Amino acid sequence: MKWVTYRSADGERVGVLSDGSIYAMAPGVALLDLIARGADGLREAGQNALRSPSEVVALDEVTLAAPIPRPPSIRDSLCFLDHMRNCQEAVGGGRVLMDTWYRIPAFYFACPATVLGPYDDAPMAPGSAWQDFELEIAAVIGTGGQDLSVEQAEQAIIGYTIFNDWSARDLQQLEG
Repeated sequence: MKWVTYRSADGERVGVLSDGSIYAMAPGVALLDLIARGADGLREAGQNALRSPSEVVALDEVTLAAPIPRPPSIRDSLCFLDHMRNCQEAVGGGRVLMDTWYRIPAFYFACPATVLGPYDDAPMAPGSAWQDFELEIAAVIGTGGQDLSVEQAEQAIIGYTIFNDWSARDLQQLEG
């Protein structure tokens, strides 16, 4: 099921995308509210939207927002060897990664207030001339947890979306 958030005269709306049309939930419903219901609740909400939508709009008649425009948290993992090697080399650190990179999952907290929709312009970081982007797959976590096994972590994922991470590489280099 493909969930979208779009902008309409009523503000942001959430719906299920099917065959080029969006089957909308009632105004005021956010995707985070539906995710909080768990996988079964989210699936049921989607089935209800397809059966009895609040409105049906063509995808090409609306402006898409990010699926979750204001996520409570974003954590971006560093997991592609070649990308890490290339970034380290670009800032003069060579291509050999430290041993800890292989033993400890590395991530950073991204700023949730900077989330943009798929067609929104991404502003340049002030003072930067070297913007780099990384097209990524984002796992949307639907349940809490701590020290999860691989199986438990997989069960906590309620969906996936596309995530484009922008970095000011020249400013990162200056920061060390």
